[in-house]
Order: sequence, then structure tokens, then C-alpha cells
Amino acid sequence: MFPPVYFLHLVNFTLSYSQGFDMIKLKHLFQLPLVISIFILPSVLPGAPSLEKTDSLRKVFSSSNHDTTRVKTLFALGNCFIDGPSDSLLYYYNSALQIINKNIGALKSDDDAPACRNFKALQLRALIELGIEYFYRSDYDKALEYYFAAADVAGAIGDVSHLSECYGEIGIVYKNQGKYDEALDFLQKAIEIAYTLDEPDWVAICNNNIGNIYKAKGFYSIAIDYYLKALLTFEEMNQQRRVSTCMHSVGTLFFEQQNYQKAMEYYERALEITLQTGDRIRELNLKMAVGNTLAVTGQFSVAKKNYFEALRIFDSSGYQHGLDDCYKLMGIVLLEEQNADSAAMYFEKALKISLIENDLTNMAEIFGKQGIVYMQQGKYNLAKAVLGKSDSLAMKLGAPAMVMEASSNLYRLHLAIGNSETALEYYVRYATMKDSLFKDAQYRAITEMEIKYETVKSEKDIAVLRQKTKVQELIISRRNRLLWSVAIIFVVMLAGIYFYYQNRRLKAVQQASELENRLLRAQMNPHFIFNSLIAIQGFIYERNPVEAGDFLAKFADLVRLTLENSRSEFVLLQKEIGMLRVYLELQQLRYNMKFDFNIHIDENIDPGNLKIPPMLAQPFIENAVEHGIRHKADKGFIKVLFYRVNNNVQVVVEDDGVGRDAAMKIKKKDKPGSLAISITRERLQVLSKKYKEKFDFQIHDLFDEKKQPCGTRVEFTMPAEEG
Repeated sequence: MFPPVYFLHLVNFTLSYSQGFDMIKLKHLFQLPLVISIFILPSVLPGAPSLEKTDSLRKVFSSSNHDTTRVKTLFALGNCFIDGPSDSLLYYYNSALQIINKNIGALKSDDDAPACRNFKALQLRALIELGIEYFYRSDYDKALEYYFAAADVAGAIGDVSHLSECYGEIGIVYKNQGKYDEALDFLQKAIEIAYTLDEPDWVAICNNNIGNIYKAKGFYSIAIDYYLKALLTFEEMNQQRRVSTCMHSVGTLFFEQQNYQKAMEYYERALEITLQTGDRIRELNLKMAVGNTLAVTGQFSVAKKNYFEALRIFDSSGYQHGLDDCYKLMGIVLLEEQNADSAAMYFEKALKISLIENDLTNMAEIFGKQGIVYMQQGKYNLAKAVLGKSDSLAMKLGAPAMVMEASSNLYRLHLAIGNSETALEYYVRYATMKDSLFKDAQYRAITEMEIKYETVKSEKDIAVLRQKTKVQELIISRRNRLLWSVAIIFVVMLAGIYFYYQNRRLKAVQQASELENRLLRAQMNPHFIFNSLIAIQGFIYERNPVEAGDFLAKFADLVRLTLENSRSEFVLLQKEIGMLRVYLELQQLRYNMKFDFNIHIDENIDPGNLKIPPMLAQPFIENAVEHGIRHKADKGFIKVLFYRVNNNVQVVVEDDGVGRDAAMKIKKKDKPGSLAISITRERLQVLSKKYKEKFDFQIHDLFDEKKQPCGTRVEFTMPAEEG
């Protein structure tokens, strides 16, 4: 289990800081020697720990000649200020880190010695704690510096739990900077490790943070899936603060869909829990969310009241993280009230903080609001400049809602200055983004997932009630039977309990296997559809409308086939081949006929009668195109072969690309690769366990006569399933 102090600071699960402090007044104190600070700080700082506690720690520090004890004492002193001045914690942990680094340097010649590994474990703890504190000071670059250093140490000593935590923290920082792709990469790394550990709460934390990124990117149906998985886990574990955080996230998702009544329901439920748990930081975030919801429904005075309450909490805590959001929201309300001068003042305050944090998302939105202020003041040149910045950042982030907002602002600007042709272009882009962002199907998907969550929760409550009833009946039965024979009752109860729990165990194993298999298939399909959509987007931007229409038609067939195939654990071979053929044709169009392909079926196979698991070959075909043939100088070729070998079916995907070694070097320069291999291996293991048959696959590197890489061959072997 991760130490509680680490989870204390996770960005979306922040615990409250009970008392405020003056950051400016504290700065000079930490220029004093360590011993002096131990004497002085406990008595002069607001929210400081008791003198008795710090005095006791000071005595331990002063009397110890062992660096390990001295470091742990400094950690304990730093943790005394976990609910108060972060400068105090920074000072003590930096002092500890100096001692740690000195010892590691002295032991450098023997990295594997127990003493060196012990100091590296202490170094890891110090680096993570320092990264956390710098994050809450909104110094994201410094936080990343410490998190990456901590990840290096965790990897070196094989501490996978803290390596996963470091990846998660890095993802959170990138998310706050608006770097969504980088954030998603690191959070996916974190959750991959988390699934191998007995850490359900950490898996849920990762799920919630991944949901935040998908929400920011406009993939609402995917985001709600991650949110609700996290919410169910936290409710089962009775972690009320994290339940509040998940409800906040779900409420924000409904807000984005303009269902303000539903959003307010979730915000109020979250705020009720937050007030009970005393989570002040979550309270201020919810105050801003409630205020924002009231503002968009025209209740400006009540909205400002919530913003002022949030600002008071910011003042008392001393932290700036999120303060730019509060200033921005206050400016938006003042703008709606036609108070442009006051609004401009708050936007300037918000922008100053966002620039320091390098928060691209907030910068894009604030530039947009400043543009509106300038338009109201008739300063069209200034409006054009800042709205251009807003549009550029929105396009860079790839956030659909922000692109839509920027397009709307630019449309109104060019309409106001009489540039009707350019205004029309921005209006068309705005309308297109709005249609894609607020589809009825997406909203139905969100509502469906919410209903699913409520249904699962109700079923669990019913199951608990039934279990209690069974226990009560068993007690009554036991009392009655005691009148006849204690011995007989004892034997009957033992037999009944044995068979009852044996039956439950078998059912649990079966249900877990089925659930795992469904989950693995669900992991494949969104990834596949997401990549296909990116391909279509690129093609539309780069080709003419006729070709784009043809591309969309093929993609419609592909989505239909994919959705049909994903409903079943096994599908007819002819359906799978149809899906693969359409997919390969789409990739040919995307890469301008960069490759040819051939799908061959053994004459001993009846495609209309043989069934195989769906979407096994597709991820490796994607890898062949994206990482093998894409980087090849000349035209490539992909072969998909289906053979019948005795009672087994063999599926082969072969390409003549640059090979895995060359592709890996290219990916390292770009970004981490796909999860196709690990997901496929887990999926085949589940099928093998469930059907007591061997489902396997192997990857072979191909070489030419000169021993040079000339492609990759993937082979699947599975039992023939006649259907």
C-alpha cells in the first residue's frame, strides 16, 4: 500500500489544509541553520505543530550520529507541517535530501549494497514529497523535475509501486498544463502497473484521472466509463473524499453536456460529503463549480457569492493552484453583467498565474474572454490578436469544446469588422464542431452508463439484503434443530456451509473470468476506433471532399462491422475477414496506397462455418502499417493468412516493413507504443483458462539473405470453433 502521505497530495484527491500561512513572511526563516529552525519554527508559524512534538524530534536529531536516523527525523519534522506551511516541509525534506545524496555519493562504488539501496529508498520518498509540494505551489516545471528524478530512482531499485505513482503524478502535471496526449501516455503507464498490484484504490485514482483527460479531449462517453468505475471502487472502499471527487467529475461532465440540473445534483451531493469530511480544497473547487453552473443559468449574484467563498479559502490556504480558474470565472460573470473593466482586471490576474503555470488550457480560454472584452470596448485590433492566440492554443490542445468556442469568438469579431467571408469560414467551423461535440448518441451513452451504475449499485444492495435474510434463517433453523440433536445439526451445518461457499467460489471464478474477458475486449475497441477517427480527421484536412466522403463511407462500414463483432466472444471468420478488408482499404487510402495487401484462406476452411475471437489480428495489422511500412522507403505488402492445422486454426499477419528494432528506435523518439501485445496476451490467457484449450500467439522478426531486418510475422494458434 502506498504511504498515506503520498496519496494526500494527489491532484484530484486533495485533502484539506486546516490553517493558512503567510508565504512571504516564511521565506527568510529558512535561511537559518537547521538547528535554529527547529527551535524557532514551531513557536512562530501559524498552524505549527506542538512544541512538545517538535522538541522531542529535535532531541532525536541532535543526539543521533546515524545519518539514516537523522534523515527519518527530518522527514518527521517535515510531516509536522503537512497541513500547514509548505515552505517548512520543503526545508526539512531538502535538508534530508542533502544528507541522502552525500551518502549515496560515498557508496557509489557499490550500488547494490543494502546501505545504498536503503538511502535510495529514502531519496525516492524525498523526491516525491518535494514534487508534490512544488505542484501545489504551481511550479509545474520544478514538480516535473522531481517526479522524473523519483521515477528514475524507483526504476533503478525496482520499486514498481512508487514508479506507478510517479507516472501518475507526471500525468497529472501534464494534464494541468493542457498536454493531454503526454498526460494520457503516463497515466496509462501508471494503470498498467497498478493492475499488477493489489491496489484497487490506486487503480481507481488512475481511472478518474484518465477520465479527466478524455473529458478535456471531448470523448465524453469514454470519460464517464472511467469515472463510474472509479466511483464504484471508492464507494465499496468507503473512501468518502474520493467519492466526492468522482461525483465532482461526473457533475462536470454533465455541465459540459449543458445538463445543468443533473450537474448541480452531483455537485450538491459531492459538496455534502466534502463538508462532512472537512476537505477544504475540494470545497473551494466545488464552490467554483456550483458558481459556474449558477452563472450559465443567469443567477449571477449567487454565482459571485460562491466565487468569493472560494477566494476566502484560497486566501486561508495560501496555495495558488486553481486560483486562476476562480479569477477567470469571476471575470466571466462580470462580463455577462456588462462590467467590462472589472472583468478585464480579473482576466489579467488569471492570465498572470496561468502563464507562470504554463497552463495552456486556461490561457486559451482567458485569451478568448479578453477578446470579448476588447470587442465590447471597440478595440478590434487587440481583440483580433488575443483571439488568434486563443484559437492557436485550442487547435494545439485538440480540445473540441475550446476549438468551438474560439471559432464562435472569431466569427463574431470578423462579422463586427465587416469581414463577412472570413466570418463565414469561422461559423462553418463552429457549427461543425458543435454538431460533433453534442450528438444525441453521446448524451444517451452517458445517461446509459449512469443508469448502469445505479443498477449495479441497487443489485448489490439487494444481494446484501438477501444474504442477511439467509443468515437469519440459518440462525432460526439452528435454534430449532438444537431441540432434537446438537450433533446432527453440527454435521448438517458443516456440510451446508461447505457446499455454499464452494458454490460461491466457483461462481466467483467464472464471473471474474467473464468480466476480465469483456474488459480486455473493451480495451481493444475504443483504442481501435479512436485511431480510426484520427485517420479520418487527417484525411479530411488533407484531401478533397469527394475522397473524404468515400473515406467516411468506408469508415461507416468499418464501425458497423466492429460493433457487430465486438458483441460476441467468437464471430464467423467471414465477418472478421470483411472487417479486416475494410480496415486495410482505409489504411491504404490514408497512406496514399503506401502498401498492397492480400487475405488468403486455406481451402480446408469454411469461412461461413468457422468462428474465431474478434479483433485479434487487427492491432497487429495496425502496428504493421503504423510502425513497419509507414517508415519504409518503398511500397510495402501485408499478408493475412488463415490455415487449418488438424483441429486448430492458425492466423498469420506478415509484413515487409522496417522490422521491430528499427520501429522501436523511431517510437522512442516519438512516444510510447501501443498496448496490443500485452492486451492480446492477457486476452488469450483468459480464453485458455475459460475453455481449457490452448490459445497462443508468437511474434517473429524476419531477415533477408544479408541478415537485415525485412519485416515481422505474427502467428496465432487456437482451437477450431465450428459454428
